[in-house]
Amino acid sequence: MCKTEVLGVHTLANDELVKVHFDLPEPDMGVSGESLWAAPLGENLYELRNSPWNARNVNWLDVVEAIPESDDQWPEFVRVHKRSGHRTIHLYILDAGQGRRDEILQHCNELGATYEGMNDRMYALDFAPDIDISSTVEYVKSLQEQGVADWRINDCD
Repeated sequence: MCKTEVLGVHTLANDELVKVHFDLPEPDMGVSGESLWAAPLGENLYELRNSPWNARNVNWLDVVEAIPESDDQWPEFVRVHKRSGHRTIHLYILDAGQGRRDEILQHCNELGATYEGMNDRMYALDFAPDIDISSTVEYVKSLQEQGVADWRINDCD
């Protein structure tokens, strides 16, 4: 996916990307921080270019303000500057659902999601602003009731 990586900078389709770091005040699944790829827009603003896994207050393509503590550090998240309208649902496929993983992900695609997988269990489902996520929420609730998956939704306020 990425053409080059030098000192934490990626080049992807002629865009220079940097990591923006998010401290997690309440560690999530044992993780106390996360860094997301972002495109610098100037004036300490960055457009997020990958789905969040543990930071629950941002979504794909949100523009965030982030300030590096020093020149040799990644910028630290300060606040959301502008919401993209995208929504993120994290889907964790349990052991009981592994045999249905392809079927589950295909159905999520049919409901309008694109996804990024962390491993064979955890997926960040992304929904563009024009996609109604209510059907997907009902679907993942049913998966949870069946004992095949867990899920959570990111904030968008």
